[in-house]
Amino acid sequence: MSRVTRMSINYRGRVQGVGFRWNVKQIADNFPCSGYVKNLADGSVDVVLEGKRSDLNNCICLIEQRMSGKWVTKTVDERPGKPHFEGFSILH
Repeated sequence: MSRVTRMSINYRGRVQGVGFRWNVKQIADNFPCSGYVKNLADGSVDVVLEGKRSDLNNCICLIEQRMSGKWVTKTVDERPGKPHFEGFSILH
């Protein structure tokens, strides 16, 4: 298994009930990355992406552009690792 970058991004704001997960999935499916998007009980949304750092950065940029006005703050945790996911999914 090769090493990849894993980014975990937690978005806060008006991010549930506005198509955030669906939009993230639609965007992520256009990049060679894997992971998931999930609503959390506290009203935030977690996005976990694995892949080449440049692909992840481009994917995140598009997510944030498309969903601007919905998310207010974000926290990012980035680290190298081994791939854990196949494809990109919406978790419930």
